[in-house]
Amino acid sequence: MKKNSGIYIGCGVIVLILAVAFLAGYFIGFAPQGKNVAQGSWLVLDLSGQVTDYSILQSSNFLGYNPLSVTDICYRIRKAADDNKIKGILIKPNLLQTNYANLNEIDAALQDFKKSHKPVIAHGEVLAQKDYLLCAMADKIFIDPSASAGIVLEGVASNVLFYKDALKKLGIKMHVMQEGEFKGAAEPYTQNSLSPGTEENLRKVLKSRYELIQQEISKMRSMKIDTVQNIYENRPDLTIDAQEAIKYGLIDEAATWEELQKKYDITDKYQISISDYKSGTEASISSDKIAVVYLSGNITPSINYNNPNVISLNSVDRILDKLADDKTVKAVVLRINSPGGSALESELIYQRIKAFEKPVVVSMGGMAASGGYYISCASDYIIADPQTITGSIGVVMALPEAEELGNKIGIESQTISYGKFAGAGNILEKTDPELLASLKRESASVYAEFKQRVMDSRKIGADKIDLVAEGRVFSASDAKGNGLIDDIGNLQFAITKAADLAKITKYGVESYPKKVTIWDLFRQGNWLQTSSAKAINKESNAIEPIEDYLKKTLQTNQWLYFCPYKLD
Repeated sequence: MKKNSGIYIGCGVIVLILAVAFLAGYFIGFAPQGKNVAQGSWLVLDLSGQVTDYSILQSSNFLGYNPLSVTDICYRIRKAADDNKIKGILIKPNLLQTNYANLNEIDAALQDFKKSHKPVIAHGEVLAQKDYLLCAMADKIFIDPSASAGIVLEGVASNVLFYKDALKKLGIKMHVMQEGEFKGAAEPYTQNSLSPGTEENLRKVLKSRYELIQQEISKMRSMKIDTVQNIYENRPDLTIDAQEAIKYGLIDEAATWEELQKKYDITDKYQISISDYKSGTEASISSDKIAVVYLSGNITPSINYNNPNVISLNSVDRILDKLADDKTVKAVVLRINSPGGSALESELIYQRIKAFEKPVVVSMGGMAASGGYYISCASDYIIADPQTITGSIGVVMALPEAEELGNKIGIESQTISYGKFAGAGNILEKTDPELLASLKRESASVYAEFKQRVMDSRKIGADKIDLVAEGRVFSASDAKGNGLIDDIGNLQFAITKAADLAKITKYGVESYPKKVTIWDLFRQGNWLQTSSAKAINKESNAIEPIEDYLKKTLQTNQWLYFCPYKLD
């Protein structure tokens, strides 16, 4: 009886959520977009928190729901340049989180805005590094004079956690099959520190990014590069207060928010947040056009083709089918931001892109490494942002063994099987040596396929492939130097290149996947089926918490083209 009650309650909750989602989706889809803009208003770039490359969800004022992506921000900045109601732009960030390639896209949009001869000013209280880089794009920067305000220029870092001893204490042994001396993805499970080669490779990439950031500040603030280096390496305090920032040349003036408002006559009535600014939607384009397809996240199979955090064959296939049938689409730009993922899914996506019969240009975002680089190789031309991290040509598989853990917590496992590899990979039993030997041979084959794809697409000889493979990661400049990419530039540069390959001079630009409402996302996904199953079947496996833990660190039991480094 209790079990039936649980089923009824679970189903009732699902029906309630479904009804709420329907109503919310309906209103979000049809509520008015944005607010009215008063003549003489300032557009405020009050960016904070995580800002992604692209969002498939429509903005709406309903319940204050206005997801902003970098694509949305750049579109609205450029629109504001031609809006006679917009007097200027005020940058006022607060702990902005986005990748450095996205900052470059915003900078390009602001440079276009400045052609309208409207002012761009910035104000901050406490500015982290990315906040400051955004503010440095302005004509003038103001910082609050308070002793608790200032600028924190952190530099760059990458933290790697090592699980070897922790897993040993738990009774979990990790078998790792890895091809690529510098791949590094499995080292946290087998070592307590990075191997010398992996560390050297990672240091080189981080140093390149560090130097690029300094060069950008030097250029935007007209400062000597030695001065910027001195600020990073020799300043006495973590936080640079307003007076010190003025001396260094990092800002122009110290002023409170109220003083800045008075100086520029910016009252609350004449401020419009970038999230509230009426952006409209992309107009239907009947003439020739370039399609920009945003592919972000891990590469993995998914039946939900609108999952914004996953790149799957399902989603790529649907979009390319539509673009292949659209005769007005003359070329495609793939904006890729991915550390990779499933080796098989990467290969299937590679094949799909390769079979596409219109010109394809890849524009790399913050990271297009391992599987992200693999699918890039299917294009006709690869362009990376100056801050892109790419490469990581290698393969890895992690196979956990938790027999000792099972003994510790009182779980015994017995498998009755017929067939040499039947029941192979049972996490609670000792791993069969013949299975490990088989997987090690297979890893060499999967790695060879990756290298062959790169050799064929990039015209790199067999005698040179190992110099750019073995799991090494590269900055954009090094990747261009060794032939892994064709050029360095932003998204607009990639669009222009795509038009050149298509031999067109007049064209529009459309973004994909097309934006949808929350209701569309809910309806098109598989959420209801999976939630119903979980509500009705509450039984769980004793090993599930362990499997969940391993999935969050590195997906196991599958071949991965995956770059593990977090560099942003």
